[in-house]
Amino acid sequence: MKYIFISILLFCSCILQAQNNAIQTALKNYDYESAIKLISKEKASPELDFLKATCYKNIARYNEAIILLEELVVKDVSNIQAVNELADCYQLSGNYREAKTYYFLALQSAPSSRFAQLNYLNITVKLKEWNQALQQAHSILQSDSLPALYPVIGDCFVQLSRMDSAEYYYNMGMNSNPDDYNTLGKLCKIYLNIGNYDDLIASTNRFILSDSSNQVINQYNGIGLSMNKNYDRAIYRLNKLVQQGDSSFLTNYYLGASCFSTGDYMTAYERLSSAFRMDSTNQNLYYFLGKSAIYSGYKQKGIQILINGVNKLIPKDSELFNYYLNIAHGYASIFNEEDRIFNKAQEIKYRKLCYTCNPDYKLALYNIAEIYDTSLNNKEEALNYYNQFMATRPKAKENIPKDPQAASYYNVVENRIHEIKAEMGSEKKKK
Repeated sequence: MKYIFISILLFCSCILQAQNNAIQTALKNYDYESAIKLISKEKASPELDFLKATCYKNIARYNEAIILLEELVVKDVSNIQAVNELADCYQLSGNYREAKTYYFLALQSAPSSRFAQLNYLNITVKLKEWNQALQQAHSILQSDSLPALYPVIGDCFVQLSRMDSAEYYYNMGMNSNPDDYNTLGKLCKIYLNIGNYDDLIASTNRFILSDSSNQVINQYNGIGLSMNKNYDRAIYRLNKLVQQGDSSFLTNYYLGASCFSTGDYMTAYERLSSAFRMDSTNQNLYYFLGKSAIYSGYKQKGIQILINGVNKLIPKDSELFNYYLNIAHGYASIFNEEDRIFNKAQEIKYRKLCYTCNPDYKLALYNIAEIYDTSLNNKEEALNYYNQFMATRPKAKENIPKDPQAASYYNVVENRIHEIKAEMGSEKKKK
């Protein structure tokens, strides 16, 4: 009997070992589905639940992994490995707020851990909590010099519109890692926006010496040269990009503008036309393209391009009308006796502009007449604009005014005209 019992134990041990080997084999072969099935046959334990959760995570079944990991964390909050995995799963599933909660829990448990610090920093950046991210990054730098943090800090300052600080930290990043073309690209964008073309050219020249194949940096270099009026070098740099297959808007635009500035109008027209096909909203592009078209012999086409540019430059009457009307309403709502004459004069000015933009808006004439009549006591001008308003009255009853409000004012104004004439007649007799 004793030997039978020992044999059974050995047999069970062999089965368990075989199952364990099967799980390990599945994991080694990245066959996580099979590993999950095999683990599910085993007696549950914290170790196996954690292993099963990591398998779920590796095949992007995050919700199932989260359920297992939350149970483990509830039972043992000091299980940092489970806490970090849970935070990762929440982050991978897009729930950054919950991820932050568990990354913070991990950081509280191991405040000096670089891994925990960087995880927490990363999630605050993803949540766009820029000030908190800056605080966390500076906290890390106090005890641990990590050059990779400089570009992150620069990004945060950009989002906070603090470009001077962003420029400083991007430069710090480039000093520590001269091969970081992503950071250099962000730095070049700042230089371009503030018009610092000398530093833009110098920084990109340095990079090109060690890596002449980077399209983005070569493009920034060409743009900087063009903006700095070094047109021949700009053409050389940007033309190489075109030959390498770069057909982007920026390369075509600045190459075209540089060719235009050197008098090569045919090439300018060709490049600017390519840029125009990609983006026809750039106001300067209309000018350069239209002029280069005229100088290249495409005179009618160039004239039309310039006319289209002017039309885009000048707002439509319908757009101006809305602005003028609201400005007039604004002046009408100011009840300041000291500036009353000025405010009323401004209201009249913008109501006149409303009528110029939209002659169908007959009430503008009535409003102007009423201001002269009731606010400025100028009967001559009031009578003038009341008469202009009455001149818009439809001749036949079937001709209903486009502005329905205006129709109800004609009879009132007609009576008021008679009253003003009578008042003016009385005043003359007194004199």
